[in-house]
Amino acid sequence: MKNRFFFFTLILTTLFALSTHAAKRQKYNFNSEWRLQVGDFPQAKTADFNDNDWKQITLPHAFNEDEAFKLPISQHTDTVMWYRKHFRVKELRGKKVFVEFEGVRQGGEFFLNGHYLGLHENGVMAIGFDLTPYMKEGDNVLAVRIDNNWFYREKSTNSKYQWNDRNFNANYGGIPKNVFLYVTDEVYQTLPLYSNLKTTGVYIYATDFDIKGRKAKIHAESEVKNDSREARSFSYRVTLTDADGKPVKTFHGGKTVLKAGETGTVKAAADVSELHFWSWGYGYLYTVNTALLDDRGNVFDEVVTRTGFRKTKFGRGKVWLNDRVIQMKGYAQRTSNEWPAVGLSV
Repeated sequence: MKNRFFFFTLILTTLFALSTHAAKRQKYNFNSEWRLQVGDFPQAKTADFNDNDWKQITLPHAFNEDEAFKLPISQHTDTVMWYRKHFRVKELRGKKVFVEFEGVRQGGEFFLNGHYLGLHENGVMAIGFDLTPYMKEGDNVLAVRIDNNWFYREKSTNSKYQWNDRNFNANYGGIPKNVFLYVTDEVYQTLPLYSNLKTTGVYIYATDFDIKGRKAKIHAESEVKNDSREARSFSYRVTLTDADGKPVKTFHGGKTVLKAGETGTVKAAADVSELHFWSWGYGYLYTVNTALLDDRGNVFDEVVTRTGFRKTKFGRGKVWLNDRVIQMKGYAQRTSNEWPAVGLSV
């Protein structure tokens, strides 16, 4: 009987550990099951609007993508269209919910369950919103009104965009890029989405390069925000992994306490040897895990960043890469890259 009780307790402990691990930050591909309708429908911002007969799509999807290579650029349709998505988040208690749009074109107005989230204009940069205040149990509706007028004018300045010229820049409007949903703890490393969220995210960089000795000091900095109602203490851990998945270095920052509503930056750095430096023709990338740990040592928020390390210098009309002068050639890629037949630039 004692053995059975011990076995039952062990199962409960294991399940609790698994549920704790599952509570970490989650990033979801938010591209599927959107609905699209061309035209202006002000009532479409509300949650109870009937969109059953709208076109079902998967993002990225420019509303006029079928005009690619069929019509001259100057004849691409420019109008207002709406995108809507129904979704659910299983557990909202003690969580933050964010959405990231890699880009919309031209100007987008965003609504969650009828509540106005904000405006984004320019057609190029990413935008993020905190959905938490307006999330509800059950069905939620995210709606986006987008205007891709060739002569779109920024609402605050009434100015046009210099790069938005129908003589050379294809006007593929709507949401022609990816969308992601994030669910985090109330204490979290922010997203690198300054537009609207005004947050800077995680910054990984290197200093004190010794190229011949294959050494450098690796730095990690994370902007952390406490959106809970009480002070929270945590520690900061950084793990560097090579391209083969082998751990290279783990280093820590000090213990931090953030008051309710406070934002701060946590840092950690370490000297690392036997580095592979990113170079022309040798695009070596490391994986950097930055984690927040509670007082028991459990990870409750973790961000994964892939990056390379290289030493650069500019001067006397030359460019140095890893202490060697490098000859560079360039080309004039257009500002917007929403070409349906080609995809996004890298």
